[in-house]
Amino acid sequence: MGKGRDIIYYALAYILGDILWQCLVLNASEVAILILFSLLLCTSICCCSLFGSHFYLSWRHKAILFIAFALSGALGTQFGGISREGLWIFEKAARLKMQCSEAIDNILINADNNELAVAKALAIGDKSMLDSSLKSQYKASGAMHLLALSGLHVGIVYSFLKISIAFIGNSPAAIIAKRIVILLTLWAYAFISGLSNSICRAVCMITVYEICDSLGSKRDLLRALAISAFTICIVNPDAPFSIGFQLSYSSVLGIYFIFPRLKALLECKSNLLAWIWNSLALSISCQFATSPLSWLYFGSFPKYFMVTNLLAIPLSAAAMYILPIAVAAQSIPIIGALSGKFLLVIFQTLNSVINIIATL
Repeated sequence: MGKGRDIIYYALAYILGDILWQCLVLNASEVAILILFSLLLCTSICCCSLFGSHFYLSWRHKAILFIAFALSGALGTQFGGISREGLWIFEKAARLKMQCSEAIDNILINADNNELAVAKALAIGDKSMLDSSLKSQYKASGAMHLLALSGLHVGIVYSFLKISIAFIGNSPAAIIAKRIVILLTLWAYAFISGLSNSICRAVCMITVYEICDSLGSKRDLLRALAISAFTICIVNPDAPFSIGFQLSYSSVLGIYFIFPRLKALLECKSNLLAWIWNSLALSISCQFATSPLSWLYFGSFPKYFMVTNLLAIPLSAAAMYILPIAVAAQSIPIIGALSGKFLLVIFQTLNSVINIIATL
């Protein structure tokens, strides 16, 4: 790997240290030895960097740094990460989430429980209204990822924001302003939706991308993925053991390694056919990468996931585009009523599609 991508190895080392620590039980003296050894390693790395003949690290120094990151991951697990309890920002996020939930209730006045449940899960990650029957339908059709906020939802919000603030212009100051607005809004959305691992992964990666663009550096998916995993594990050492973390990162790795090869298999001259093929290739890539975990945890595999994604993803994307407009325009008599009715039709159609596919 090229220069600057060593963070991938170090992030992996940190996660391995995190995982191994939680699989081992050490006493106080062993913890003290671990801390001392980690300090010695860090000191040796600093000396090598300061007094070495080159500014870059040799493979030996990188190996030492790898071990140091692994030990840091173990120590991070010992200290337990950052607790959410008592932090005002999480209390504020919970209140905002409740306000958003009430706004959805006001918009979808004539919706039944299933439609409201899907709307709230899709928009803000509120799954409190989802019953077992509805979950089973989405699970059987391969659309369960729509009810769990993920990179798909963040991507839709990101593209909506870019379109919404395009009027600011393309001057250097305007570009910086747009990036600040986008990142602040995405992180606010992440906090409101509960800071799930998949949401944090996606927002962290976009943050890395925007910083790289600002610094004139090339975007690198694996580097951004490693930085996001590293950040999440520092804050929450238990994250690697969660299903959401494993599925989220597996799907992105599938996109990175499998999707380009599938996409190159077929060249489509028509834009519509190209979109259909790209969507199918993306679905296959994600499903192939996550299917071992899905089978391990859930004991099932959705047979019609490609059909589901072709139909359900455009509907869910349309709903997420219209929802903020409907919230902003709910006090405007005609526009508010029309947007609410349009949203209701979308969620009715989405649930009907899922129900039909689930019964096949």
